[in-house]
This record gives sequence, structure tokens and C-alpha cells, in this order.
Amino acid sequence: MTPTKHYPMQFTGRGGEYFVIWIVNIALTLVTLGIYSAWAKVRTLRWFYGHTLLDNQAFSYLASPIQILKGRLIALAALVTYYAATYFAPMLAGLFLLALLIVMPWIVVMSLRFRARMSAYRGLRFDFTGRLGEAAVIYVLLPLLMLPTLGLILPYMAYRQVRFIASNTVYGQTAARYQGTLKPFWGVYLLAFVLMLLPLAVVAYGFFQLFQLKTAGIPAEAAGAGVAGSIGLGMLFFYLMLPVVGAMIMARTANLFYNGTALGPVGFQSSQRARSLVWIYLSNLILIALTLGLFIPWAKVRLARYRADRLTVTGPDDLGLFIAGQHQTSTATGSEMADLFDLNIGLT
Repeated sequence: MTPTKHYPMQFTGRGGEYFVIWIVNIALTLVTLGIYSAWAKVRTLRWFYGHTLLDNQAFSYLASPIQILKGRLIALAALVTYYAATYFAPMLAGLFLLALLIVMPWIVVMSLRFRARMSAYRGLRFDFTGRLGEAAVIYVLLPLLMLPTLGLILPYMAYRQVRFIASNTVYGQTAARYQGTLKPFWGVYLLAFVLMLLPLAVVAYGFFQLFQLKTAGIPAEAAGAGVAGSIGLGMLFFYLMLPVVGAMIMARTANLFYNGTALGPVGFQSSQRARSLVWIYLSNLILIALTLGLFIPWAKVRLARYRADRLTVTGPDDLGLFIAGQHQTSTATGSEMADLFDLNIGLT
């Protein structure tokens, strides 16, 4: 069936409303020595899901706090064991990291599966059917090739990650398919490489000036003072360019993910822009600093609203035509380990 109608995504949440949830979550987490954090996470996700609308129907987050707490306790025990090993038995800590590398595919797959199965729209759950073997190649083998390939594996790795997540996502009984190609990912990372070369070129020119001054017989102190401005400007330019390049990669990767994915008769149109994300990130950072962190809820709401505003779903006149498959259960351990070890799984 050919898509005939456009359905803009909407985010209806307000910063003031989320601030109440956020501040209460912090207070109860502190009072309970962190135990309430599982309830805080579920409450937060249910609020964000509930305010994300497609065709005037909200999404649902179905996980229970107990599921989150169990997975978090297991992940926390693993983290404590690692840090204890680094202090008392460094060799054992190395073995622990090797074990973590071995179980990484399981953590990735279980995390993506849990997050999918705990998400629903119009009463139908999502699912994730990715396999451990493919996850091992994408999240273990390809990163190990970063150094030998001098980073040239990055575009291919990003492409495989996007294709792995998109093509293994299921809604009800309908499996998604990814139709994107590798070529646009090369464009994204080549542009990122060029942008990062600009400040490095300024720094290199500063050192070249330093070499010329020393060759001309000028004392090292005087030569260093003469080029310090160029080198300092280049370094400042480098650090300012990092969030710009990061936002560009995030925006374009999200667009490649959604624009190349189809779910039965449903397609997606994403139009995120790097300059808009840079403005949101930088202004959020400034306002958070000025308010001593109290602006955080509004910052999260601004980002969620922008991403929703930039995403449109195309499909038939009735989006409720999908048929639910069997609902399966899943554990939160993989998801919580991914969060606790700060593993960047996903696209946001």
C-alpha cells in the first residue's frame, strides 16, 4: 500500500510540568539512597512517551520499576566488582574487561530488545530481533579495527549500526526494513573530518611559524610568545568545533536512519539540522549553568520537542491497521548495564 497521508509527530510536554516530576525524583532518590531511581526512570519515560503523539495517539512505556531495579542492581554489582578489582587485583580487572568485551553483544541485543518491548503505540508493542553474531561483528569486531584503519572504518561502522537497529525492529507483526546505502555515511564522516582539520591546520601553522622563528635565530622564549596566539586560537577553535561536528553527525545520522527505514506501508521523513541542534545544546548549556542546573527539565523538553517537530510519518489513512504479535517478556539487565557502563547504543 502506497503511503498517502502525512502525520507530523508532536511533543506536547511542558518544561514546568516536567520540572515538578524531575525535582521530586531527585528528592526521593536522595532520601532512598538511590533505590527510587528505578521508579524515577520509569516515571520520566512514561511522561515523555505519553506526551509524544502520532495521529493524536500517545506512545506508552510499559516497563515496571521492579524490572528496572533488578537490572540496575545486577549492573551495579558488576560495576562495583570491576572497581574493586582495579584496586585489589589489577590483573583480575583486566580479565573483567575482557569478559565485558565478550558479553558486549548480549548487552547490546538485550538492551535494544528490552527498550523495544517496553514501548508501545495503540496497544501494540515493538520488538527487536537482532542476533548476537551480527551484534558481535558491529559492536566488537568493527571497533577493534578503528586503530588499524586509522578511523576509516567509522562510516561503515555507523552504517552497520543504523541498519542493524532499523532492520531488526518490529511493530506488532510488521518487520521494518532499512533501504539506505553506505555512501551517505561516507559524506557525513568526510565532512566531519574536514571540519576537524580546520582548527588543527591553524595549530599546525602556529608550530610551523615557531619552527621558522627558531631557524631564524630568534630565542625560544620570544618565538614561543610570538606564535602563542595562533596556537591558542587553533586550540580554542578545535574545542568549539567538537560540539558542532557532534551535532552534525547526530542530526545527519538520525535523518539517514529514519529516511531509509520503512515499516510495512509506513515511511518516515526526518529533517534535523546540525545548526539547530548546536543552538539548542549551547543555549541549554548556558541556561543550565546560569540557573545552577534548574533549567535541565526545560532543556530536555526543548530537545524532545525539536526532534518530534522534525519527524513526519507517511502512511495510509488509518495507522491502526497493524496486527499485534504475541507479547513477549524481557529483562532489563542488558539495558541497565548499557546505561551504567555508559554504552552509546541507539541514535539519541
